[in-house]
Amino acid sequence: MTNAEILKGFYERFAKGDVQGMLEFCSDDVTFQIAGKSRLAGKYTRATLAGDLLEKISSLSGGTHGMELHDVMASDVHGLVLTTNTLTRDGKKHEYRAVHVWRIQQGKLVAWYLYPRDLYAFDAIWA
Repeated sequence: MTNAEILKGFYERFAKGDVQGMLEFCSDDVTFQIAGKSRLAGKYTRATLAGDLLEKISSLSGGTHGMELHDVMASDVHGLVLTTNTLTRDGKKHEYRAVHVWRIQQGKLVAWYLYPRDLYAFDAIWA
């Protein structure tokens, strides 16, 4: 399986809400990091992904968060995923674009970093 296929598999599971399936593509010590000052900002681990980060996304968006993948690119050690995200909060529709940067080692996802195109807007959306 190529690194691009690994990434596509991860996001296919994400779209289905299959957290266990997502984690099958990850190393035991995988980390997920979001910069900024929003309620999502911070560093998450394999153990805190579902109960913390994904729960916050669902709760804050009222279950309306959606993600469209525009492109998936991968080398031997890195992956990039270009996304447009949509959600509704407090009756207002929001959209933001982001790049997900991955580190990949020995066929496993080991680190994920979210880089919104506009960090200030991202922080305001997820405040």
